[in-house]
Amino acid sequence: MKKMMIVALMAVAASTAFAGDSPALKSILKAKSYAEAAGLLNSTLSQLANDEEKAKAYNKLVELAMDKATKEKTAMDKNVALKGMQGAKLGPVDSLGFYTALGQAYDAAIECDVYDQKPNEKGKVKPRFHDANVAKLIPLRLDLINGGIFFQEKGDIKNAYKYLASYVDTHDMPLFAAEVAKTPDENLYNIAYYAAVYAYQNKDIKGVHKYCDIAMKDEKFAKDANNLKLAVTQEGLKTRQDSLNYVKELEGQFAANPDNETVFGTLVNMYSGLKMTNELNSVFDKKLQTDPNNFVVWAVRGQNAMMDQKLDEAVEYFKKALAQQPENAQILTYLGACQLDRASAAENRAAGKTGRVPKEALDQIHPIYEEAKAFLEKAKQLDPGKEKANWGYPLYRCCYQLYGADDPRTKAAEADTH
Repeated sequence: MKKMMIVALMAVAASTAFAGDSPALKSILKAKSYAEAAGLLNSTLSQLANDEEKAKAYNKLVELAMDKATKEKTAMDKNVALKGMQGAKLGPVDSLGFYTALGQAYDAAIECDVYDQKPNEKGKVKPRFHDANVAKLIPLRLDLINGGIFFQEKGDIKNAYKYLASYVDTHDMPLFAAEVAKTPDENLYNIAYYAAVYAYQNKDIKGVHKYCDIAMKDEKFAKDANNLKLAVTQEGLKTRQDSLNYVKELEGQFAANPDNETVFGTLVNMYSGLKMTNELNSVFDKKLQTDPNNFVVWAVRGQNAMMDQKLDEAVEYFKKALAQQPENAQILTYLGACQLDRASAAENRAAGKTGRVPKEALDQIHPIYEEAKAFLEKAKQLDPGKEKANWGYPLYRCCYQLYGADDPRTKAAEADTH
């Protein structure tokens, strides 16, 4: 009896060891097109016997996608070679088909490797497809960038993002990392930045942060990538606590790099929006110690003084800001408006209860109106469409005070208020 049992167990083991492919896998391996094989795999994945079968099924997708990609890539390369030859006739190329198949091949190879790297029933990892798929796909990796450009030109930002992100992801992906590391990747940080831009356009906020962090490792793209990351983070703030947490992060960045104007400007905006006046003044004082002519400090201090109706201070601060950016239409408009209000207040004080302003007082007040008018006219010259600053109404008021309602200059200024 014992001998018979041993024989029976051996028979079971033999039947397991020599079992053929499952019916589901056989159907996938017989498929003639990528679409057919992908449809079968998606519908029968759970019916595949083990990880080995799943790896084999995904590898079939790689093979079918590569058949199309290789065909079109060969046609592309042939046309490139013919372009320099006089009278040469270029052959047809299915560019959409090529980039679509390329993406399919990469996606399938990545999935194949997931199962290919899993231990077998003996606990051993013996990948069957890893090396072959690396050899097939690495020579086409730069075409992922071309694919991103191709879809971007067609207005397909979803696929533009997918292909650029795939290029960046494959740099460190287990399937490709060892081969990619053999040569310097001169495109990585540039493409990472554009992947972040397309992530933003596709509303993938995690993607923005991921690809910005990669791009920021290169000084050529660090500033733009950090600006994008800061902007996206601000957009995502929903509660006051979110904002306070973000302020802490900005304070850390500012302490580490006080010369980063983007971080400084963002921190100033956050302090202002959260009414953190003491913190705002403190960071201004720190900034002025190393940069006494900082535009942001004087512009924001001018705005705050203007809102508090401390007009003399506001004019002083705005003039310091204007010295750094003489053609800033917004600062010119603020200056003109402040001087206008200063002159109007002086007129009211001089008129007193009589309602009449003595000539001696007007002689002192009119130059303030003239200065206000000069600032506003320069703002008009720099920003005629009032896209950055609304200089129209204060300029009209200056002309009205200086020339009266019926003067042609006042009427012309009134037209600018509409």
